[in-house]
Amino acid sequence: MNDASGLPEFWKEFSSLGREVDFFVTARLFDGTPAAWPQELSYIRWRHLVATELGVDPMAVQLVGSARLGYSLNPKKNFRKFHSGSDLDIAVISPELFDRAWRELRRIIAEKIFPNRTKDYLRKLVFEECIALDIVLPRLSFGEQWSRSRDIFIQDLGETFSNCEVNYRLYRNHGSLRNYQVKSVNIARDRAIEEGVDHG
Repeated sequence: MNDASGLPEFWKEFSSLGREVDFFVTARLFDGTPAAWPQELSYIRWRHLVATELGVDPMAVQLVGSARLGYSLNPKKNFRKFHSGSDLDIAVISPELFDRAWRELRRIIAEKIFPNRTKDYLRKLVFEECIALDIVLPRLSFGEQWSRSRDIFIQDLGETFSNCEVNYRLYRNHGSLRNYQVKSVNIARDRAIEEGVDHG
């Protein structure tokens, strides 16, 4: 297993929280300050800035992914620990924006601009009430504003995050965000057991 893998760290935290997937999501992904956060900056203030720039309520903004936990839950990234080139994954929960983006996405998917594999990926996520905006953002009506806002978010965080890319994911509601994260934690748990990290 790669030294940079955060899987042992995940298992330690997961075990300390009683190995309850749903509670791990609440405690580590939806509450408190992210692991990679600069001490001198208020996470609540930053979330407020993000929400103001994007035109949503601050309670609708969550930082997820490796910046939140200190490691990725994605097996394709080998559960890699957060580093200076990692992405900042911002989850935005908004039924209104989701529906607006979904209507626009239906038109975009009908066009020939994206390969079928990308279209299938977008459809699969929409089925899970999630829209990955990294692929389609420039083609959405609010895309230009949200793209410009990325630079403001990174500048506010300082040098440590200067090489990070900001990715947005739009969720229909809090339940869809939770379900998506629960699925990721289940995958990490199963992989940790499979690789024997639970005996380490």
